[in-house]
Amino acid sequence: MKTSGFLLLVLISTTSFALKRDPPGKLLRPQFSTSQPCESRPDFLTEIRSEFVGSLKHLPETVLVARDVEYYVEGKADAENLRMHGYQSFLKAPATPAKVLCGSTAQDLSQRFSLMAPTLIDTHKENRVGQSLWQFQLLTDSQRFSFWNLKTAGLRGGESLEDWIKSSGAQYKIYQKTHTEYELMLIKTEGNVTQYLSVRYDSVPNLK
Repeated sequence: MKTSGFLLLVLISTTSFALKRDPPGKLLRPQFSTSQPCESRPDFLTEIRSEFVGSLKHLPETVLVARDVEYYVEGKADAENLRMHGYQSFLKAPATPAKVLCGSTAQDLSQRFSLMAPTLIDTHKENRVGQSLWQFQLLTDSQRFSFWNLKTAGLRGGESLEDWIKSSGAQYKIYQKTHTEYELMLIKTEGNVTQYLSVRYDSVPNLK
């Protein structure tokens, strides 16, 4: 793959998110909609994964470009079951809008859940393209739901990508699923609620 083609892929995958072009006010007033109830846990939580990399530090020199993301929240809120499941693909240009696949909450619950994850990971000793860091949010308001994401600030001087992820309070695992496919799994538990975020990446080890 030529460098120009790769950089175009990176640009599409990391900047063409649904809310990138929306007016700033929408980020403060997200659009809610009803959804079908969640009948079961999503498949990505029960999938068997055998190639555990260990940590971000053990990744080979490569560039990982996010292909899609799934975000699932479950637990108890106001003594009632809480389940929300969101999905977004980044393969198309413009990217497919983030959508809520299902949601089940208490009638009067209004709550926001958030996790941070990289959509572009550059593990070269001398970064070729750098990192792209995003915040993902699932929201509920009186049995209506919203899922959106927004690019966040970059790494601070001396801060590692691993430290940045852990600053959100989440634990992570990273898997190599095929020669060119990786998955980052984030898990965060607060009280009676657990959040799961899965980001799947395509690897581009050679920029030439």
